[in-house]
Amino acid sequence: MPKLRYLTKSLFQSGRECPTKLFYTGKKEYANQKLGDPFLIALAEGGFQVGELAKRYYPGGQDIATLEHVEAERQTRELLAQEKVVIYEAAISYENLYVRIDVLIKNGDHLKLIEVKAKSFDPRQESPLLNKSGNIVPAWRPYLEDVALQKYVLMGARPNAQISSYLMMADKSAVCETDGLNQRFRIVRDENDRKGVKVSSTLSVADLKKKILLEVPVDRYVDSIMAESHDLPSPGCSFERHVEWLSSLYSRGVRHAPSIGSHCAACEFRCSDGDAEIGLQCGFRECWSESLGWTDEDFETPLVLDLWNSRKRDAYIAQGKAKLSDLTETDITPVDDGRPGLSSSQRQWLQIEKVRDRDNSVYFDADGMRAEMASWQHPLHFIDFETSTVAIPFTSGRRPYEGIAFQFSHHVMEQSGEIRHTGEYLNTEVGVFPNFDFVRSLKAELENDSGTIFRYASHENTILNLIYRQLGEPTCKEPDREALRSFIQPGFPIWKSHLEIRRHR
Repeated sequence: MPKLRYLTKSLFQSGRECPTKLFYTGKKEYANQKLGDPFLIALAEGGFQVGELAKRYYPGGQDIATLEHVEAERQTRELLAQEKVVIYEAAISYENLYVRIDVLIKNGDHLKLIEVKAKSFDPRQESPLLNKSGNIVPAWRPYLEDVALQKYVLMGARPNAQISSYLMMADKSAVCETDGLNQRFRIVRDENDRKGVKVSSTLSVADLKKKILLEVPVDRYVDSIMAESHDLPSPGCSFERHVEWLSSLYSRGVRHAPSIGSHCAACEFRCSDGDAEIGLQCGFRECWSESLGWTDEDFETPLVLDLWNSRKRDAYIAQGKAKLSDLTETDITPVDDGRPGLSSSQRQWLQIEKVRDRDNSVYFDADGMRAEMASWQHPLHFIDFETSTVAIPFTSGRRPYEGIAFQFSHHVMEQSGEIRHTGEYLNTEVGVFPNFDFVRSLKAELENDSGTIFRYASHENTILNLIYRQLGEPTCKEPDREALRSFIQPGFPIWKSHLEIRRHR
């Protein structure tokens, strides 16, 4: 008997982004850039920790550990036969849909569905899930659609139950009262090399008394999503019909006719040079070839998806201009914005011109660079920060996702051209909050002359502003906190002549 192909939460989200993706998902012959992505792996590790902490807030629960669908469902059904029960990773299926619910609490006919996310939530904000127009904020929609699918499946499997749904997230207003709470949830690998979390035996009831995760009721938003109409498979179809259609596409292995657009820029089914060399197929190229009648040669030139900082990609594609070389000056209308250097539109047009002229040379604004360099004062200081933001704080007194600055490097260039590494800071002590020592060391490095300071502005400035606020909190007892705050302020002498370097990472 062939194995059932269930539409899961992750597949549902993939199908919502692009139904054609459901055909490529799970096929080893197609390249998938999400596999092994270090950023996604790091997010998953944080999610493991938050998920395990969430379980501790609902003690006495039963964990469905097996990954095998039929067995997981059997165990879940047996537990739900009880009048009252808490289940972790409950397995529920309905038709061709299958979900694992992070925490499911049964109390008689009432079921409490809790989806745990390693995402921050600030309850001090008014209606943070809605924009000014009263619509769901786009950034929150995938999370709420995730819960909507779970509630839909649970309603189908348990039609007589009363269901309440929640998101559980890191509470940005909460202050952790436990030193080393993060270290009590360590990422480990099991005998099958799967990652999980080992909870320290020292974790106590007192450690969990002050919760840093928050239950957010979301039935209001979930129900509105389930009442929405959709364009696929037919205009105006219901949420139920849309879900049935996505599950049918996946279960039957049917490839939906692609609809290309700006969303394709983030497609994971795109071959790198290495993928092509080992014979992997490119789902992205298949979609574009089918939609545009392209051959391999058409992919040898940059696409409008590659146009820097453009919000008109969909419009260009709709006009039949899928390649950068298809665009004209009228499409861009390059204009000077009155600021030094190229304006955004001028930069876009330069990019297009270089593609059309097959010009691989580097553009360099020599005159602008000379004018900028004339304002520099030697010695030149180059600083770079290394930081961390985690959902579960490392030390007491800190909030979820509060930045930790644990390292900086400092290099100097003299007017003679000599470059030297003059200093650094690195915190290696477990359980020590480093931010104040960090900025104290930075001050000692930079306050000795009025040389120009180079830094990656958007990151370094964010961290310095964070530490400025931390130093101003009533709980801060640093004797030199006012001196440190004055140092951070833009009006402090060393910041008066600085260059903010923005580099692509």
